Order: sequence, then structure tokens, then C-alpha cells
Amino acid sequence: MSKVVSVFILAVALFFVSVSAVAETASVINSDACLKEVGFYSGWGTADVGDDGASKDYDNVYIAGRFGFNLKKWLNWNGLRGSLLFMVEPFVNPVIKPGSEYEAGCSLGFKYMFPLADKFYPYIEGGTGGIYISEKTRKQGSHANFVDHGGAGLYYFMKDDLALNVGYRYRHISNLGIKKPNGGIDTNSVIAGVSLFY
Repeated sequence: MSKVVSVFILAVALFFVSVSAVAETASVINSDACLKEVGFYSGWGTADVGDDGASKDYDNVYIAGRFGFNLKKWLNWNGLRGSLLFMVEPFVNPVIKPGSEYEAGCSLGFKYMFPLADKFYPYIEGGTGGIYISEKTRKQGSHANFVDHGGAGLYYFMKDDLALNVGYRYRHISNLGIKKPNGGIDTNSVIAGVSLFY
């Protein structure tokens, strides 16, 4: 893992440890709306898909939508501080290395975000879904695959219902052993986006 990724993870961990600080919550985070978040994010991810010690980069640009549904309301967890969301994220990602290819699919997952300070909301997330990759690498024997991800980041609310976000995401692509080879593609990513909250 690179030093930049390690420092980012440490910084996010420090935010989570300091969550006990008194924070003013944005009123929209505590609303009863069923659809809580509609947004867009982009970013950059990189992986090594080389064999036998030979490095070969797999780089992609994220272009994705983000739709978050209010689980806190559905589960009747009114005492939960912050917001628990069921996420739907459709995406079409250009692959810029090793060639001009693309990825397309949709991830389903969960995100928990909570107030750290006025306007700042750290989050953790995880999910899974289906992905089609047009690039056929030596590590991956099929175009149709599954994608799992986990990450953390920070929202900054510019207004009560509008937030910018930045985060780190680890992503694993594999075909679950349906076709050989199934070495997997492990991507470290930095993402940023904007979201409306209801």
C-alpha cells in the first residue's frame, strides 16, 4: 500500500476517533425523506494487473451516479446519530491503461455518515455489484465480473442540502472463480463528488 493511501486512511481514522466532539447536525440529515441523497462522483483508480513480477498498470476514471435511500427511517433507528443509507451507484468508467477500454455496471451497498462538526460529516461505506470490463487482462479470464468495494471519506455541507465529498475507495473485481484465470483486480482509488440531500 502506498504511503499516500496509508496517510489518508490514518487521517480518516483520526476523524472517526474524534466523533465524540460536539457537532451541529444539518437538519436535512435527520429528515424522514425516503430518498436522502442524489449525487455524482468522479475520481481515479489504479491497479497492477501484471504477471510474474512484471508491473502492468490498470487505470480507470470513475463516472458514477449516487442514490441513497433512508435505512434509518425504514429500520426505525431514530436514536442513531447521523444517517444510514442504502446506496445504488450506476457507473460507466473509462479505462485509460493499458488501453482505451471501459467498465460499466451497478453497485449496491451501505453508507453511514455522522456529524463531526458543523458542516463536516465523515462516512464509511461498503458494497457489491456487477461489472462488465471490456479489457481482458491476464489476471481476469472473463468480461462479466463482480465488484466489491469499501471506503471512507468526508462530506462538507456548503448549504443545508448541498455537499461536496472526497474519499478513498478500495475496489476488488473478480468473477468468483466462474472462469479461469480469476486473479482479481484490486484498485486503490481517490474519488470526489457533489450530492443533494433531501
